Amino acid sequence: MSEQIEQMMRQVKLSGMAKGWRSVPFVDREQYVTNLLKLELQEREVNRINRMVKTAGFRVLKTLDEFVWNSAIELPHGLTQEYMEELRFLAPKENLIFMGVVGTGKTHLATAIALKACQEGRRVRFFTAAELANILLEKNAKGTLNSYLGTLKKTELIVIDEIGFVPLHKDAAELLFQVISDCYERKSLIITSNLEFSQWNTVFGDNRLTAALVDRLIHHSHIVIFSGESYRLTQSMNRQRASKGV
Repeated sequence: MSEQIEQMMRQVKLSGMAKGWRSVPFVDREQYVTNLLKLELQEREVNRINRMVKTAGFRVLKTLDEFVWNSAIELPHGLTQEYMEELRFLAPKENLIFMGVVGTGKTHLATAIALKACQEGRRVRFFTAAELANILLEKNAKGTLNSYLGTLKKTELIVIDEIGFVPLHKDAAELLFQVISDCYERKSLIITSNLEFSQWNTVFGDNRLTAALVDRLIHHSHIVIFSGESYRLTQSMNRQRASKGV
């Protein structure tokens, strides 16, 4: 009989109840039904967040607990770790820009903040600059660009990782500029780059477009400088020393 009950619960898409109804104690009918419904709601919330994390498109999941803050990470005046970690920059539609050499933790921190936003039920998308540029070019060629931009407008946070790794085609640069312009004062961005703003013209290939993009981007932004050595390189060297008994 219990197997039949569980099967019927799954047939009517009550998977939370199906998983845990046996463990719910019975005191009275009202309490029992309430606890069953709580099980189902909890399961649906977990599934909803998992879908949001999947939709965000993270390459690797990183958490704030795993991130190591150090003195080489330079925060601008007025910005604190708590302000970023507690997602307080989202309400005023502010941006976070992480600049520094490769391997210093920019992507980790950007991913961890964005993941926390997902876990709090906020719509997030994560792209590398090259990936987003290619998607925009493809959508434009297929005539579905406006529809795709409409889906991006529904997000609260967009992460654009690795600006500066790959120079962009002129059309791709203009489309990426459009996305960043559409975000201005409407949603937050987290951008990581290994280049200073003065070098961004090597990526976008047009001085005027680059100047306009930077102007829009930094107006409501906090710029965080990662000035340390590559964390990955340091870890690799430490492992090599350990293996040699140094």
